[in-house]
Amino acid sequence: MGKRIANSLFSLLFMSAVFATGTEFFTIPASPLATITVEAAFTVSDTCVAELASPVADLTTKPSPATDPVFTVDSILFRAMNAAEKYNDLVEKYTAEVYTRTYVETINKNFLYKYTHLIPHFVLHDPKNDEALIETISELRYDYPNNYVQDIRHVMGTLTKQKEIDLIPFNLLNINIYGETTNDESFFMPIRFSTAKYYRYSLYETFHDDGKSYYHVHFTPIYENTKLLKGSFIVEQGTWRVIFFRGEGVDIFSDFSFEITMGNEWITNYLPVEFTIYQTASYLGNVLASRHLAKIEYQDIHLRQPTRPVRSLNISDFYKVRLDSVPVHNSLDFWEEKRPIPLQAKERDIISEYQKRWQDREEKKLNEDSLANSRIAQQVAQRVVMNSKYKYRSTRIGYSGLLNPLMLAYNTRDGISYRQKLSFNIDMSHQRTVKINAFAGYMFHRKEFFTDLTTTFNYDPFHLGSATLSLGKGNPTYSSLFVEQVQDSLKKQGIKFEDISLNYYQDYYLKLYNTLEVTNGFLLQAGINYHIRKSKDNTMNLRSTTVNNEPIEELFGTRRSFAPFLRVSWTPRQYYRYEGRQKIYVRSNFPTFKLELSRSFQNILGSTSEFNRVELDISQNIPIGLMNSLQYHVGAGMFVNQKTEYFADFVYFSKNNFPENWDDGLGGNFNILSRDLYNASDSYIQAHMMFEAPFLILKSIRFISDFADKERIYLSTLYTPQIISYTELGYGIGNRFFNAGLFASFHKTKFRQIGVRAAFEF
Repeated sequence: MGKRIANSLFSLLFMSAVFATGTEFFTIPASPLATITVEAAFTVSDTCVAELASPVADLTTKPSPATDPVFTVDSILFRAMNAAEKYNDLVEKYTAEVYTRTYVETINKNFLYKYTHLIPHFVLHDPKNDEALIETISELRYDYPNNYVQDIRHVMGTLTKQKEIDLIPFNLLNINIYGETTNDESFFMPIRFSTAKYYRYSLYETFHDDGKSYYHVHFTPIYENTKLLKGSFIVEQGTWRVIFFRGEGVDIFSDFSFEITMGNEWITNYLPVEFTIYQTASYLGNVLASRHLAKIEYQDIHLRQPTRPVRSLNISDFYKVRLDSVPVHNSLDFWEEKRPIPLQAKERDIISEYQKRWQDREEKKLNEDSLANSRIAQQVAQRVVMNSKYKYRSTRIGYSGLLNPLMLAYNTRDGISYRQKLSFNIDMSHQRTVKINAFAGYMFHRKEFFTDLTTTFNYDPFHLGSATLSLGKGNPTYSSLFVEQVQDSLKKQGIKFEDISLNYYQDYYLKLYNTLEVTNGFLLQAGINYHIRKSKDNTMNLRSTTVNNEPIEELFGTRRSFAPFLRVSWTPRQYYRYEGRQKIYVRSNFPTFKLELSRSFQNILGSTSEFNRVELDISQNIPIGLMNSLQYHVGAGMFVNQKTEYFADFVYFSKNNFPENWDDGLGGNFNILSRDLYNASDSYIQAHMMFEAPFLILKSIRFISDFADKERIYLSTLYTPQIISYTELGYGIGNRFFNAGLFASFHKTKFRQIGVRAAFEF
């Protein structure tokens, strides 16, 4: 009792200091205070919290029958949102044990239900039974501002494969109700000034308990969108902390709701201790419902210090659920002891029935040849239509699937394209790796086949040191000598540029280069590009010809180039993280600058070309407000001192048939520019921009806004001496499964054409 009274007095003093001046916080110098032990399981470092100034947003309210004689809904929200800005930055770090229990029930199913498992990362279900149960125990560690890492220690239940555990919504357990958005930016949270413009609020009721007043506030989105929630929260008068939060949302194939209960001890008052998550997935006539319970027991909590420390560029473990192998623990006695939430009778029946089925399967294993063959055939069929992963000792293998529909893409100019990927990742000592990536792609409209085989030896993961060998077949191209004669012919004879088929040389390449980080954000790459270009035919295929054509057969044959290159990449204040010893670049508030110098030498390995190439590229991703971003990259390049015939193949200005740049697979390149124009000049200047936001045009169209959670505007422009001015404007929508864009092109001020591009992804 004495400890409880002491805690209450300490809490009262703390909150009195916080709110002594209304809602103002001040950052004041203070000497570090001693660590205070609250309980055996808790360690707290005392702190002061810095003020984060924020303008007051306009709050839209509705009349409510439940009004407080002192506080209106506007005044309640003003105080709650002011407090939320402080509570959002209150905790420096903590560790906790997290218990979760997942119950899944199939409400309705048809003949397509048994094929659901063929869709990767889609919905948690048991293909053979209508009910499933999973229990997990994990360790959760948090470091300010938003670094979470969750290590799953124990698993038990009817579904225990890693792909099934991955579908448990662990990300919802990291929701900070005082934040502007969730940790993964899935939703706008409603208790901040910056997000209040997206919601309407009403005071549902006021009630009193144990001498305290509480306000139950309802909120609804101003329009339907997957980024916005509907629900309610309960605020405690005086501290203006939230003691309970409920939210509802929609996804592409499902809807969900979650309830968060905050702690009732003074230090856990600002942290969640219980979660209940409900999900309902509906697709193709099948309906599945799931309930996820979670209980968090904190072991070590530290509050933030009043002085702002120097921010480290190392942001390792931004958010990660670690489950390298499933730690199945089937001991019933163990779970009875560790389980903080007792099983319901129905859940106990599910476990008992599962154990009986498991014993029956073990007994039938010796007489199961025909069933085994059937299961093997099913697995083979599954591997054909979806991504698959295998592991043999220290080697991990990945394959995209021969008939995987996600490998399809489409654009108006090139038609349908299809690609295949095969990867090998061989783990070595000190986290060194050898990665082998094989790629093949085919463009049906142009009847062109592309391949690439890249092997990378990651010999120094701590400093991004790697050696790479790449060989394959690239874009068809044509030589500078050919272009000069064709351009002269065009002037004399008046033939249109489109009347000539220019893809005369097949390009086969070999690239060998080494990459090493000199210092954080500064990468140095040196290597050799070797190209063999063979003409498709030894005659010129002109669709428009004249009688007096000059012979140009000497233009064709085999051309080779041996070109060493040096590439420098620099990103100031580059944030990074580590996975073990492997360093991974994450983001920066500054642009990335790239400079590449290359020179081709004659008579080395049969090289027939001598030239210099210079290219510069600048790119950046700029966050603008909440979930909005502006991405751009600007570049220029030219060939200089060309002493022989050469091929104008640039690195940063080239036709990318299977783009994977930026996040949408569409931006960052020209989508409907004719491929012949990439090689028609010895210099270029280009600029690309993409603005992305969750709310632009479709926010009020309910069906489409439920489907598309991102909208994008594209702008690309190009200058070459021959083209002068070429521009593409585009608009796109997308979600985590699909991205599509509509593009229009202009030559100078004249409209040229409209094109569409689409790409699937998971």
